[in-house]
Parts: sequence; structure tokens; C-alpha cells
Amino acid sequence: MKSSANWSPFVSDRRAGSIALLASQPAKRQLLAEVLEEFGYRVVFAGEPDGLDCEQLAAVDTEAWLLELADESDLAEWLLEYCPVPVLLGAGEIPENNSDEYPRWKLRLYNKLLPLLGRPAAGRAPTTLLHAPAAVRQHNARCVWVLAASLGGPAAVKNFLDHLPADLPVAFIYAQHIDARFEEQLPQILGRHNGWRIINCRQGANLHEGEVLVAPISQSLGFGTDGSLQLSATPWPGPYQPAIEVMLDEASNAFGPACGAIIFSGMGEDGVQACGRMRRQGMEVWTQSAHSAACAVMPQAVQLAGHSSRQGSPVELAGAMRHWLEQEWPVAL
Repeated sequence: MKSSANWSPFVSDRRAGSIALLASQPAKRQLLAEVLEEFGYRVVFAGEPDGLDCEQLAAVDTEAWLLELADESDLAEWLLEYCPVPVLLGAGEIPENNSDEYPRWKLRLYNKLLPLLGRPAAGRAPTTLLHAPAAVRQHNARCVWVLAASLGGPAAVKNFLDHLPADLPVAFIYAQHIDARFEEQLPQILGRHNGWRIINCRQGANLHEGEVLVAPISQSLGFGTDGSLQLSATPWPGPYQPAIEVMLDEASNAFGPACGAIIFSGMGEDGVQACGRMRRQGMEVWTQSAHSAACAVMPQAVQLAGHSSRQGSPVELAGAMRHWLEQEWPVAL
């Protein structure tokens, strides 16, 4: 590789996963390099795009790239098109290191790197990380989000799915407060005009990308160590069926950190405490905006409790989900 003042090699534990860093801002580049090595990863390259060319990037021997670029970059486009290793687009806005959000930012970054590079043999992981079992992380569904709703939920969730491509690396669990007589009809209602496979629960089945699993009403749902669906004749605890509080906990325990939740239109406060637990573990919780919800009580309860990291209409949340997946699950060619 050519010598350049715009890049610098790093030397660390050869057993650690290697990562190359391309960042426009020197201060952010230095901080990211320090955090990556704190995690235990081996930063083999850290540079800014100015003065570099594709030939130089191609010569970098790395297992993954992390790009943090303020503007559109021909180098980023080249890496996404031709690089044989995963490319992670962005580490997100870095909070002040003395703020409550800083540990959560580190946790989110660490969670992004785990599926790419595995857990380093040395280093220091964020202490609040809840690791998913290896069998679950290798499951066909790369990540699983819960779509929770009550009154007004079917229309909102359908609008969300209608505006979201079904070929994304995600599966959903749809937990809807509804009479059990309508459970079997939900796949037909939600699946019109989109490519998502809306399915009812089947004992022992697994979730796959492009699927939306309807949480059962009369039976409670859990997950095996391999992520398989485990139906129980025991009814859901509490006054609501399905119990969104329990569903969120079960999903985050089985699929976290590759898990999140969106709280759509509905009555009541079912799930508020579980949303708080998910946020403390570094997972995303989004809520439907009040003006777009038929009943805003449920999403507003989560937002007022301080657990919502994003708000929007179903269409806006669909766009945000697509963007989030592009950022969180990098392209691997």
C-alpha cells in the first residue's frame, strides 16, 4: 500500500477480529478506533477518504469495514459494490461520553459487530450486554422485531408492512390484542397487497426472514434454545391476550441483541415495563406517533415513560426500519 498521511495501521492482538475504519472526522475516527480496540477488535486501518483511492482500500487485509462518512463517497460506493467482506455503514451519532446515552451507543455498536466478527478473545465488552445464544444468532431470521398493538392495530400494522419490502433480513412477531375468533383471519387481513408471509403459530417451527408470526391468543408463546416456537396450553398471564409485556420479554431473551419492538395504536399500557428493559439492554423501541394512531394511549405510555427512541406514522416507521436494517446489518458480498 502506498504511504499516506490519511491512514494509519494499528497493531494489536492477532487473535482478535480485524476491522478497517474509514471516517471523515479525525476526532471521531480516533474515538472509534479506541472504542473498537477497547472491545478487543484489531483495528488494521484508520483513514479519511480524502487522498485515498480504491486500489489502496483493496490492499487492506481486514475482515470488515466500518464507514463513518459525512457526505456521499465514491470510496463507500466502491466498497459496497466490490469489497468481499462486510461493510458497516455508520456507527451513529456519538453522545457525550459522560451522558447516559454513551453506554447505550457503545452497546449498539458492539451488537452490530458481533454477527460480523464474533466475540473477541480479549478486550472489554459493554457490561450490560445480553448475549443471544449462538444457535439463535445463526437462525435464518437475522433479527426479530415485535409489532405490538391493540385498538386500531391491524390497520396500522398493515400500512407498515405494505410500505416495507419483504426481502429484508428481518422477521416480525405480531402481538395484537384481539378476540381469539379473529386470530386465524389476521394473516389474510395483513398479507393483502404486500409480499410478507403472515403465518399463525406452529409448535416447533422456526422464524425465517420475510415472515410475520401472529402471536397466539389462547395459548402462551415462548422459544426454545434454537429459537423454535414453543406453544403452551397455559394462558397468557394478566388481563390482555396476548400479553405484550410477556411477549416482549420472551422475544428479547430469545433473540436479543438482534431484537427490537414497535408499539402501534392501542389502549392500555401493556408492555411499558418490558420496553424499558429492552432499552436498558441496548435494543430499539419505536412508537407510532399520536396523530397517526387511531388510539394513541399505548404508544404514548411508552413514550412518556422515556422508552421510545423513535416516533412516526406507520409509513415513516417503515422507512426508518429499512434504513435501520441497512445500517445495522451490513451488506456482505
